[in-house]
Order: sequence, then C-alpha cells, then structure tokens
Amino acid sequence: MSQAAIIVASSDQSVNAGVEIIRAGGNVVDAAVAAAFATSAGEPSITSLAGGGVMIHRDAVKGGVKIYDLFANAPGLEGTPGPLDFEGIDIYFPEGATTQTFHIGRGAAAVPGTLGGLCAVLEKKGRLPLGEVLAPAIRCLEEGIEVRDYQVACFSYLEGILRLSEFGRNSFLNKKGELLAAGESFSNPALAGTLRDLGGCEPEEVKAWLGENIETPILDAFGPSSCGRITARDLESWKPEFREPLEFSFAGARIFTNPAPSFGGPSIHQTLRLLAEAGVESGPAGSPLRYERLAAVFRSVSELRAEDPDIFDRDNSSELFSSRLRRNLDSPRGEDGEAPTEPRAPGSTAHISVIDADGNAAGITLSHGEGNGFEIPGTGILMNNFLGEEDLFPAGLGNFIPGARLSTMMAPTVIEYSDGAVSVLGSGGANRIRTAIAQVVCGLVMDGLDPSEAIEQGRIHVENGILSAESFAIEGCPESLADALQHADELDEFNSPGLFFGGVHIAHRNTAGELAGGGDFRRNGTVGKTG
Repeated sequence: MSQAAIIVASSDQSVNAGVEIIRAGGNVVDAAVAAAFATSAGEPSITSLAGGGVMIHRDAVKGGVKIYDLFANAPGLEGTPGPLDFEGIDIYFPEGATTQTFHIGRGAAAVPGTLGGLCAVLEKKGRLPLGEVLAPAIRCLEEGIEVRDYQVACFSYLEGILRLSEFGRNSFLNKKGELLAAGESFSNPALAGTLRDLGGCEPEEVKAWLGENIETPILDAFGPSSCGRITARDLESWKPEFREPLEFSFAGARIFTNPAPSFGGPSIHQTLRLLAEAGVESGPAGSPLRYERLAAVFRSVSELRAEDPDIFDRDNSSELFSSRLRRNLDSPRGEDGEAPTEPRAPGSTAHISVIDADGNAAGITLSHGEGNGFEIPGTGILMNNFLGEEDLFPAGLGNFIPGARLSTMMAPTVIEYSDGAVSVLGSGGANRIRTAIAQVVCGLVMDGLDPSEAIEQGRIHVENGILSAESFAIEGCPESLADALQHADELDEFNSPGLFFGGVHIAHRNTAGELAGGGDFRRNGTVGKTG
C-alpha cells in the first residue's frame, strides 16, 4: 500500500502525475518533481522547463527544512553583447482593465534553471529513477490533454506572445488560426520526445545530455550570434543553489520560506512581522479592521521596496519598515506623494504542494515569465523572458550583475504549528504572491481556519495608491473597506475570481497525521490524495 499523501496544483495533469508517483513508491520530492514536469501539459503557457523555480523541502525523518533555488541567472559573463532582439509587447489584462508592457525576444532570455534544477533535486532527494518520474508528463504531452477553461484563460492573456513563432502558433492555435478553445486538444510531441530521451539517461549521464541537447541549441538560438545575451560561460556557470530557509516566528508558529536573494520570502517576513506589530489579530478575519491593518502593512512594504530596491539587504530594514508603518497608520494616503509604479500583471507562475502522513513536505513554484516567443530549437521548450520582466528589476530593466542569481517573488513556504501540525503552501501571482501568502498564513495560523477556509477569504492588495479588492468575497464591500481606503487613493473592485490575486495551494497534515488539501479556486486548484 502506498504512503498516504496530498498533492495540490492547478491542473489535473500535475495532480495525477503526483498521485501516480506516490502510488509507485515515490516520496514527496518524486511526486512534486513529476507534477512540475507535468505543468508542461497542464499549464503550458504559464511556465516551461526553460524558466526558473524554487523548491522547499521538509524532511520529517532527518528534521529540518531546506530551500533548493532553481531560478535563472543573469547572462553576460563573456562581456557586453552586440545588437539585441529585445522589444516591448503590450498585453491587456481585463481583470484590472489595464495594459502592461513586457519585453520579449531572444535578448530577453536569462540562463534557465528549471530543467537542470529538477533533475538535480530528484537525484539528491528523490527515490525513483528519472525515467519513471518523467513518464506521466510524457504520456500527457504525447497523447494530448483536453483544454479546459483555466487553460483558455491563461492562453488568452498571452496570445500576442504565443502567436510570435511558428512553434507557438502550431502549439496553441487550432486549424482556424484561433487560440485553442475548451474541449480542443493540446499536445507537444516534440517535448515528449525530449523528455523520453532524457529519461533514458543514467544519473551520471544527465549533465552531458543537457549540455548537448539543451545548452547547445540555447547558445545557437539565444546567444550573441542570434541577438541574444547567453554565452557558453553563462550556461556552464549555472548550478542549483541549496540554501537554508528564512525562518521566523509568527503567532506561535514557525515559518520557513525562500531567503535572499529572493525578495519574496523577505517581503512575506516583513509583512507578517508588521501585521503582528499593527495588531492585526484584534480584527477578526473578514472584518473592516482586519482589512485596514492589512492595507496599512501592504502599503508600507510596497512603498519601501519601490523606493529602495535594496531595502531587504539593509541591516536596519526592520526598523525602516516599522517606522514606515507607524507613519502610514497616522497619515492618510496622498500626504507623502506618489510611490513608484509596480507592475500589475496576473503573474505567469505555477505552484505545487505535496505532503505525506509523516509530515514530509515539498513545494515547488515555477515560472518562465511570460515566455519570450521562441522555442529552444527542436526541444518543444519555450524560452523565458525574465530579463524583460519589470517586477524582477525594481531598479530598472538591464540593471543586473552577469552571473548573479536573479531575484524572484517566489516563496514556497512551510508552516510548523505549535501543536505539531504542518502545512506547505505557495502561490503564483507576480507581486501579489507576498500579499496572497501573508493573508492565507494569517488565516491558517492566527484565525485557526482550515486550508479551504483560509483560501476562500476575500483578498486585498495595495500598490501605487490602488487598493485592489475581491469585492465578490468581501462582505459589505465597498463600505466595509472605507477604513482600508485611508491607505490608497482609489478602490479597484474585482467582481469575480481571476488570476490577479494569486493561487495559494496548501497541503496540510494535522497532529493526528490526517491530511487535507486546499486548492485555490482562483487558479483551478485541484487536490489529489493517495493512501
């Protein structure tokens, strides 16, 4: 009999892959990695194997929590490139009636880490052979999946990018030249073949296989000779980083999340610390006081990060955040001028959470930005456009150090409760990752909500003077947000669920070893269970 486990993700393909691997005798890392590969079928426009990711892993036997940083590196170790294929494309997001410019093209690609990173994590912490872990994804990609409303919504956001290349058009358009619709089939036989070849490698052969079959075509298609930035030295220098998590206390629980150079984990740390400082517990979940305190804290963190991109590196960062919160609690919005603008895109990010009855847990967050419009030739893998994402470069596009790990808002998180229960969670949602996770952690830890209840709470987000709110889920909105609006210039109401407020997926084990999962309805949350 297989180990009892919960797998939570945004597609049937990822959840079913995780379930299959647990039933085959795999552990939580095997299941999470299998589910991550299956995002290539279930969320093919949201992420790809030429992006970046972060995994958090809790080992209940040996004890401790570790972070596996699989994110992308900045290219340019061989000097300044020549002419770049780097251009803006406007994408309209109907949820907030807003248009945002992203930069795409071969010069927007950073050094990817997802594929090599997942292989490295599996070798280090997995139990099953690579080929067996890849099998569910290969099957989905080869046989095809039925497109559903969630995939249609994801395709529609990025239609302009998906139409740029022949590969994109062949993959995401039907015979009429329209985006694939619900009920039609999506497949990627080229990627199925790539993964089948990879799965035939012995562990000691994987690095050489990646060099010949992935890195060489990357250099050809995204190197200086093709108006890109990636060089051979950049590819050789990338490696997964194994880190100690950022660990802190909140409301009697221990929180573990992604540390620097990420700004996701540090943002969540400061947000939760300030929420405790602001007395957020004095306002019950869903109350006007709760939303007012959330708005004050979100405003404070957003303003300081926008004003000082290096804020989390400063020795006195906590003091600066606390000072800003005190000022904002006393000062209505507008007295201190406008904060710099932060991006408002829905965020092309996937997350998977897995936990077993022993409390072993793994959470993986993945992204390729919006994709840069081009495939790694012959592989079926769309390349990232991380260098064209403004939210990764608060100091401005192009402001990076060659060879350095790019920062990210990704923040897979583990909670160890005072009674011995454990949760693993994470979210997509670009710069709303920090506020989505913070609100859910408050619900879980402070309010004692179960995973589904914590996810169902209406969310808010504050940036650039705009209070975005899920009016469909907040009782009495907009009147109930009158106090929260002290910390913004205007209210942007969302009358129906969508991708904007993230998608927090939770896998939970209580003190009795009983398992529960919470899949976020905002991003097609899907829960699978074994045992």
